Amino acid sequence: MRSHLTLHVFRQLTNYTLCSGACSRMRPLAQCYLRARSAISVRSGQRRSLFGYVRNVPRKQKPVDLDPGLELMSVLCERLDTGTRPPPSDELAKAFNAFFQAKIDAQIPLEDVQVQQAMRGFNYLRDTYDEVEGFGIGNEDLRVALSVLGNSLALHASKLSLNDDRSRIHNQLAVLLSEELGKRRKKSSDEGESLVPLKDDILPLIQVLSLSGDSLRAREIVERHWYPDLVHAGRSMWVHILRGFAREDNNKEILNTIERMQKHGVPFDSKAHQSVVLYYTRKGDVPMTKKWYQQPIADSKKPTAHADACVLRLCLRNDEFEWGTPIFKAMLEKNPESIRDWSVVFEWAAARGKGVDEIERMMEVMVRRNEDNERSVHPNIETINALVELANSKNDSYTAERYVALGQKWGFQPNAETYLLQLDYRIKVGDLAGARVVYDQLQSEHITENQDIPLANRLIVALCAQQGQRFDVIMAIVEDLNERKVRFEPETVAALTKLHLDRGDHHDLVDLLHTHLFHFGLDQRASIRDIFVEFCLDRSKSTARVWDAYSILHKIFPETEVETRTKFMKEFFDRQRGDMAFDVFGHMRQKPAGSGERPMVDTYVAFFEGIAKCRDLETLQMVRNMLNLDPEIEINTRLYNGLMLAFTSCGQPHRALEFWADIIHSREGPTYSSIQIALRACEDADTGAQNARDIWARLKRFEIKITAEICTAYIAALAAHELLDEGMNIVGQVQRETGVKPDAMMLGTFYNAMPTSYNKVQVERWASRNYPSAWRELMRIGLRMTRRDGLRIKEFRIQRDLKA
Repeated sequence: MRSHLTLHVFRQLTNYTLCSGACSRMRPLAQCYLRARSAISVRSGQRRSLFGYVRNVPRKQKPVDLDPGLELMSVLCERLDTGTRPPPSDELAKAFNAFFQAKIDAQIPLEDVQVQQAMRGFNYLRDTYDEVEGFGIGNEDLRVALSVLGNSLALHASKLSLNDDRSRIHNQLAVLLSEELGKRRKKSSDEGESLVPLKDDILPLIQVLSLSGDSLRAREIVERHWYPDLVHAGRSMWVHILRGFAREDNNKEILNTIERMQKHGVPFDSKAHQSVVLYYTRKGDVPMTKKWYQQPIADSKKPTAHADACVLRLCLRNDEFEWGTPIFKAMLEKNPESIRDWSVVFEWAAARGKGVDEIERMMEVMVRRNEDNERSVHPNIETINALVELANSKNDSYTAERYVALGQKWGFQPNAETYLLQLDYRIKVGDLAGARVVYDQLQSEHITENQDIPLANRLIVALCAQQGQRFDVIMAIVEDLNERKVRFEPETVAALTKLHLDRGDHHDLVDLLHTHLFHFGLDQRASIRDIFVEFCLDRSKSTARVWDAYSILHKIFPETEVETRTKFMKEFFDRQRGDMAFDVFGHMRQKPAGSGERPMVDTYVAFFEGIAKCRDLETLQMVRNMLNLDPEIEINTRLYNGLMLAFTSCGQPHRALEFWADIIHSREGPTYSSIQIALRACEDADTGAQNARDIWARLKRFEIKITAEICTAYIAALAAHELLDEGMNIVGQVQRETGVKPDAMMLGTFYNAMPTSYNKVQVERWASRNYPSAWRELMRIGLRMTRRDGLRIKEFRIQRDLKA
């Protein structure tokens, strides 16, 4: 397991020179880190900087919240990636079994990262641990793991798409486990041992396959084993298959499956009927819903109540009141004996346009009618809740509030469901103060199955996004959920991450991430990591705070890809913090070879472009040596361009021109950027004038098209060596031969490159006389005073940005 951000690690970071070897020899860089540490503001006695505590009493961070067994499997994955010795196999087997046993006891779904680690652990044990029969994982352990995978997908079902990584990885591991069970079953059969019913081994697999977009394979398995193993005990599998094809929106195979059920003598019972009806109601297919709702059910059974409810909701959504009315009237004629059925009557009336006052009169009629029949059927808070839910489904918060008031008028005490519905619509309309009041009222109610958790998460997200947010209010809800040991949703963690980053509460942030992050899949972790990226790339944030945020990200998000880390590196270069940029680059270099997380060509190029801005020769030489030793990088023209740019800026133009020689003798050859950078090196080189003439002659000899940028670079190289007349002649020559007309950029570069004031005056007179329009444009840009070789000289406010 990778080390996590703890107080010990923070103190090590501050005591250890983060810039590697180069920084230990550069006193200013070490001082930079001290300044970064002291720059973090302290608003109160409770505020802390990342690298030092304001309070005298050190604070212990929360340990990482990991499921039993998961830590050891994570260590295995890391050691397999780095080629180091794996943990003992017997302990791994115990960890695998403990992980799935804990999951089946807790009924908590698995994330893709967890399944991936478990699958790698299983494969490793199967391939290497032959000292113990079954490599430490018994048959019952395999069945437990299969059941957990099935339950996990069932819990995730409403949130998963068929192409989701979680579905795919669940499927892969389930197939591996099932194949292993099949091998052991065959071996036991050959040896004459007693066997558990095949259904116990196949049913969890069928559930996983049906929920992960592999229903066709599930059906093939059931048909292959139908006779004689499943014919008396496998009817429920067909229902899973029907539901699977419904999830896949495969109408053809649903109908095909029903035909195959008839062929195998499987009755079309109420559960199968419900699965088909629900498929068409979700699609909003009224004709097919009518057809299959009226389909005869085995043993002359009636449709399930759930099927009836879904059909009536379909009628409400599609104004199919004519079709739904007979069902509705039949219910009224029976004079429903339960208030639950009467609630459907009120919903139907409300959906048909009855107002709150009319619904109240219907409730009064119902009470009188049942008193005459000596029944004790009265409306209650559940009646009100059903009406509020209907109003919520139409996003009619005003009517929902009136229904709540109606319940209070009748003396109904709001229950947990009432408060949950109120909380829902108040969050929807942005009434967060009202939502907070409802949430407080909800705390006195008994809530089953954590029904309030999704809404509490939504409330936290909404409060974090609110202007003028109250931190104490948000944290009161967070602490309440923490006391209940609730796992936050990724959106909630992302919102709280942004809140803590903005406030500088780094220790609270690390506690939050340690508690929740390791239960999320890669996509969910990426959404939280993006908050860090956005924060670090915000130029309004101080460099010290950005570095603190990056330090947390580096420790807790080891999977961060090269492209994202390169953005951080560029950001620190733009902030003139080459020391921090070098650390980011070093973190990428520390990744194992072949992992796909090490620096790429673009990474090296970006580093060389950045170091050109900072002009840090010692760091440049270190990274140059790293490049030479990097087996994954093949040096090309872009890399040579970056090296030329960096060495020129760091005062070694002769080295840059050596790279130019490498380029012109390479198979790839130079680009236009190569030519401009080489000419820029000529400006500073002692023999630069002759080198520039050689480059220019080569361009002419090979009939390379001369662009305005190339012409400008050549003129600057001549001007830097005070070749005034030759520069003027080149301008005229290029204009005659190529049609490239001098512009403000060309004339301004010519002026700026001249090292003496006398020659600058000569350029000014010549340019204003021969190119008045371009010179006037240049004058509008304006002049500034700068220092060169200890002298103050004038130059135009133009920027010459060169890219590799």
